[in-house]
Amino acid sequence: MSFSSNINKRIKKHPVFRRFFFSFPFRLLLLDFKKNLLLVLFWLFFFAAIFNVVSPAYGVAYLFWGPEYLDKLNFLSYFILGFALGGFIMAYNIASFIKNAFRFPFLASLRFPFLKYCGNNFIFPLTFIIIYCFKIFFFLKAEDIMGTLNILFMLFAFISGIAVFLFISISYFYKANKDMFKLFGIKHKNEISYLAEQKNSGERNLRLIKESRDWYVETYLSKPFRLRLVRSVHHYKKEMLKDVIRQNQHSAFWFQLISIVSFLTLGLFGGRDTFEFPASASLFFLFTIFIMIFSSFYRWFRGWSTPVFIIFLIGFNYIHKIDLLSNDHAYGLNYNTIKSDYSYDNFKKIDKRNDLLQLDINATIDILNKWKVKNTSLTNPDKKPKLFFINTSGGGLRSSLWTLYTMLYADSLSNGKFLDHIQLITGSSGGMVGAAYLRELYLQKQQDKIVTYYNKDYLTNISKDLLNPITFKIATSEWLFPMQSFILNGNRYPKDRAYSFEQKLEENLNNIFDKKLSDYKLPEQNAYVPMMVFSPSIVNDGRKLMISPIGISYLAQNPPTSKIIYNRLFDAIEYSRFFKEQGAENTEFTSVLRMSATFPYISPVVSLPSEPRIEIMDAGLRDNYGLETTLRFIRTFNDWIANNTSGIVIIQIRDKHKNIPIDENPPQTLTEALTRPMGSFYGNLFEVQDYNQNQQILAADLWSKSKIEIIPLQLRNDRTDHISLSWHLTNKEKRKVFASLYLPENQEAIRRIEELLK
Repeated sequence: MSFSSNINKRIKKHPVFRRFFFSFPFRLLLLDFKKNLLLVLFWLFFFAAIFNVVSPAYGVAYLFWGPEYLDKLNFLSYFILGFALGGFIMAYNIASFIKNAFRFPFLASLRFPFLKYCGNNFIFPLTFIIIYCFKIFFFLKAEDIMGTLNILFMLFAFISGIAVFLFISISYFYKANKDMFKLFGIKHKNEISYLAEQKNSGERNLRLIKESRDWYVETYLSKPFRLRLVRSVHHYKKEMLKDVIRQNQHSAFWFQLISIVSFLTLGLFGGRDTFEFPASASLFFLFTIFIMIFSSFYRWFRGWSTPVFIIFLIGFNYIHKIDLLSNDHAYGLNYNTIKSDYSYDNFKKIDKRNDLLQLDINATIDILNKWKVKNTSLTNPDKKPKLFFINTSGGGLRSSLWTLYTMLYADSLSNGKFLDHIQLITGSSGGMVGAAYLRELYLQKQQDKIVTYYNKDYLTNISKDLLNPITFKIATSEWLFPMQSFILNGNRYPKDRAYSFEQKLEENLNNIFDKKLSDYKLPEQNAYVPMMVFSPSIVNDGRKLMISPIGISYLAQNPPTSKIIYNRLFDAIEYSRFFKEQGAENTEFTSVLRMSATFPYISPVVSLPSEPRIEIMDAGLRDNYGLETTLRFIRTFNDWIANNTSGIVIIQIRDKHKNIPIDENPPQTLTEALTRPMGSFYGNLFEVQDYNQNQQILAADLWSKSKIEIIPLQLRNDRTDHISLSWHLTNKEKRKVFASLYLPENQEAIRRIEELLK
């Protein structure tokens, strides 16, 4: 006897188990796994998200556990999250009903067929909600920012949000759906309770088997906790049953259409604080739209829905090649003029411009002389100052906060000498954002615009969420195309997620970066502030784009060689000169920061007006710590540094330790064995940079005429105490950043910095 025969025999002998196995909720669950795999995958994604399986390094789970709204965890933030989840649950039910209702003819004989379907299709949603509530509870407990009663109040807000959306939906379907009575005037028979009905207790109903379309059902939930038997519908005409199902599907389609239009309309309000919903809520909205669009395709094309949907996606993909729909600009640049020539011939011409090279070297020596005057003691003019460099790593908001905090701390202990001694700041991504923020505060203090930059509010500002407006824009309009634009300097730019990032950054920092790149030219030339060189990577070929308001051709051109003859590579271009005709000096400073911190998928790659067009990504791809740029600078001014300083100090502000733990290599599955080579390569990208830069440092010992001391300030960020690589930090993660400064090695580094500044 076969295994399946044994199962069937056992089911027939146990009526209670049979009622469960052939119950409508359980059959719908099986149907999902067999026929609705896309819906199952969506649910699995969200289950994986709340279990911290989806991109744990990027803190995706924290977005779901602690949904901040207007930088706060409160009743409203959890209510919005619940409301968004309610929309996803309803979209799931509608999609399932449109695709599968015809398999269950008995639905047409019930009052409110669609609502009955939703009431029985509860296993995925209810399981998810219960687990989700536990995850939120334990997250808030660990954050230690509210008591148990307040946590329960947050859970009440979450459940209330779900309930409100479901109530709105049910109210619509209560009026819009039609059943047999409303369509044909046929009176419903009383539904028979399973508890009262004892017939057919041992065998399956043969008539129901005939009507079941391979999905035999014996029981269904008429109301919560009330189980009823399925009645045969053989006495109804098949066309009548189909008409009822079609009418309900039609009502569901209109609900979908209204919902999609509503979500897209929300995109018009992007940039307003009120509509900066929690990132997790935006993800629920995004998946809700996807489900609704796909199920709408199914309603019209049935079995052809999948190939038609694929064709639609292919066409939609190519539409985005239209220039009018491109959404990857640096604000302030002129994209409507002649394009720069990005070619080897042009690189060679630039590389031979020794006049520019000497001009920039002389101008920077003038800056260095002014720096020396500022840092020479009046009481001891013969004592040469130390020349300080800052190398700060990428790492999203954690690096922004870590860089600002460590630099403020070192400066406060040295009575302001630390910032005075810094000549050049290089690095990437979030670290450069934090350093640029402090540099601007330092400038405003000199201009008497602020009293002090030692204010805790600045730490609060730099650590505020930047992710919510980005994900909201992606969810409501970015996946389609930007529906709004703005004009700057006579040029039109789209209001996309890049715009949302810059606007939110400005809002968080009280519009401190409402400046152009050229606005920093005079402060740098007069040594009022340290020079900053941004070096985002060019996606096309891996070159660096060197961005500075002053001439830095010595960082982009190959220096003359007397002993080596070789085929020169051109590994960098100078932004201000290369795009001079396109108005590079008018580039918004927030766009410069964004080009250096273009994290894949979160903010779009930036295209620049060249021929062929080049695209820009995060500086960390080439030089996460900015050490290569620093060494080029030191080598260019090797003689001046040796004659005018007492040595070089490079402060390396890292978002992780240099000596990472060595991983064990346990037995691997086939999938792990196939993915490990590429995964290890990309996973160890920054470690490989460390190894290469270690060789550059050793080589510097051969040519440097000054002593170089490298002092690391390392964020505690290991596998057991992880801080998310994200534009969002939880309160607990912020506390980890602050606590890292008091690690013994960091305190020793701070003491060394103090000694060098004396």
